Amino acid sequence: MVNANSQRLPVKVCAAVIKQHNKVLITLRPADKKLGGYWEFPGGKIEVGETHQLALKREIKEELDIDITVGDLLETVRHSYDWGNVVIFAYLCNWEYGEIKHLEVDGHCWVEADQLNNYNILAADQPIIEKLQLLTTEAQRSGENT
Repeated sequence: MVNANSQRLPVKVCAAVIKQHNKVLITLRPADKKLGGYWEFPGGKIEVGETHQLALKREIKEELDIDITVGDLLETVRHSYDWGNVVIFAYLCNWEYGEIKHLEVDGHCWVEADQLNNYNILAADQPIIEKLQLLTTEAQRSGENT
């Protein structure tokens, strides 16, 4: 019975929304991994006893070999896949230093928020995209009025 309950628990992951020059960083999942070939915001699973911020810094270092600072929580997403449920905590982040390397990803791309829908991005990341696009539109409107 413990196994049945543990299968229902969602996988908790964190995602980095790293913006630079009005573009956001997305990464390509390796073809040999679950959901391979899809684009996503970089990040990964939160380990037991780890804060979201520490998990995100660790995952970005493991995947891309860069150091980030973790800012505000942008969005929390709950999503169901065929294989189970996930909860994604997406944080606004700044790239501090390091050169991007593809250690655990097959590629990366810098994309304007309004162009993200042109990529084959994981379904679970769609609410994050919508939030980013809304914030971008609001920022553009306030910039036009000032």
